[in-house]
Amino acid sequence: MKYRFFLSLMVLFLISSCNKYSEGPAFSLLTRNARISNDWTLQSYTKDGTALFDVNAEEQNLSIEKDGTYSRTTISTTLGQLQSLTSHGTWSFENSQANVNFMESGDLLGVTYEIILLKNKTLKIRQTDFNNAVYDWTFIAD
Repeated sequence: MKYRFFLSLMVLFLISSCNKYSEGPAFSLLTRNARISNDWTLQSYTKDGTALFDVNAEEQNLSIEKDGTYSRTTISTTLGQLQSLTSHGTWSFENSQANVNFMESGDLLGVTYEIILLKNKTLKIRQTDFNNAVYDWTFIAD
């Protein structure tokens, strides 16, 4: 009985220490690929904690497919006219699935983001620029 208790405790400790992302989850029945493959809508975008995105003025959508492709759409109103900008390309996990890289079609280099949070309905990614400014994007699934 004592042996089972210690074995259970050890397994629990190992599972909780396997968390790749700083904001969880510690355990999920869905694979990372299944969790990231979704239709996402930008909820917030910050630089060093200061909001840079107004959900009432602009809409940004990110569709990540299981086949390794993505598309991004930005819809805004400029001078009373709806403007839409779309890009697409490929995505891949990097650094033992701790980062995600988006490479737009026609580009030679992709943009890599650290995954902070990856849940079934929430995705938070981070990028730090050469001036050590920290940019955070938080997406929610539709």
